[in-house]
Amino acid sequence: MERAINVLCVSDYFLPGYLGGGPIRTLDNMRKQIAGKINLSIFTRDRDLGSETQYAGIETNRWIETQDGPIYYASPDAFGLRGLRQALAAGDFDMVYLNSFFSPQSSILLYLNLRKYISGRPILLAPRGEFSPGALAVKKYKKFVFLTLVRLVGLYRDVFWHASTPIEAQDILRQFPNAVDRIHVAPDPVLALPPHGKSIVKAKEAGCIRIAFISRISPMKNLDGLIRILETVQVPVVLDIFGPIEDEAYWRLCEKAIATLPDNIQVSSYGPITPEAVSSTFARYDLFAFPTHGENFGHVIFEALRAGTPVLISDQTPWRTDEFGAATAIPLQDIFGWHHAILKAANRTSDEQEKISTAAINYANRYVAEEGSLQANLGMFRGILQT
Repeated sequence: MERAINVLCVSDYFLPGYLGGGPIRTLDNMRKQIAGKINLSIFTRDRDLGSETQYAGIETNRWIETQDGPIYYASPDAFGLRGLRQALAAGDFDMVYLNSFFSPQSSILLYLNLRKYISGRPILLAPRGEFSPGALAVKKYKKFVFLTLVRLVGLYRDVFWHASTPIEAQDILRQFPNAVDRIHVAPDPVLALPPHGKSIVKAKEAGCIRIAFISRISPMKNLDGLIRILETVQVPVVLDIFGPIEDEAYWRLCEKAIATLPDNIQVSSYGPITPEAVSSTFARYDLFAFPTHGENFGHVIFEALRAGTPVLISDQTPWRTDEFGAATAIPLQDIFGWHHAILKAANRTSDEQEKISTAAINYANRYVAEEGSLQANLGMFRGILQT
């Protein structure tokens, strides 16, 4: 019987947190999917994104056993090299798996020091969409300078890269052209779940639309772009916003834009919701509009489809336009295309909405049946150790 591979996985945030978004769901799904073959031990913070208090009832700065494997919840002063050294010393790990490129504490500082402490064990790095053009455009000067410096001095030549899609592999190659033989493409896993189905809600009325925006409030997710798109939409629109405010200055910008919208656009903000409530929340709406600047996967898109809510998204995600109308991907610069898609969705009758809702659920089910992440992820970890 083949020995299980032991991986120390570093992530800024993990369960029971949820405000950190998709990477939490990705890693949780991955460790469940490959359990027994690849053991992912998680090194993470002892609190959720933006929180000043640690998770209740959780011991910190030591490995604790959970149903799906060990987790090391590091206090703020230990989340970094000191805590990681203690975590490494308490286990027998075959490799280290970093889940960010630009995060100072969970990636940059660790990478610069890890070679001294891991005795030649490989480092696998997942940028999680940070090299997409949209992501690089946020704080672009700092990122450009950093990338230029690390390439100049030859850093990151020794790491292996995890790309969630072939598109992300190309994004990595644009920054590190010599990494072509060190990139592994393995989809983010989505575990088979019981169908959610649509909630019993008021029937869709032709000529108006209820839109949900569920995501972190940050420039990357482009809520302000959606607000600008809605400025000249002339049908009645209800836009409800759910998600944690990651960037207070950006949220103030969005609030100013909301205040200028015409009376036919009604906007409400409800703050963050738990992962368990995402699908049932989506099910109350006619459309998920998400003009994101980039997603390496987009778990929230899958959740909308699974709930039977069609999605209108940018072309900066792996999800593509579906022939049955479940998903429509439009370039961000095509404002007319976004207007047309919103008006088309608004004009659907209740019967038409029901058909497209079924198409959305079918799209999600097809993805689960065809995504093939298990063998790809197993092959990635095993292949790295055999290199």
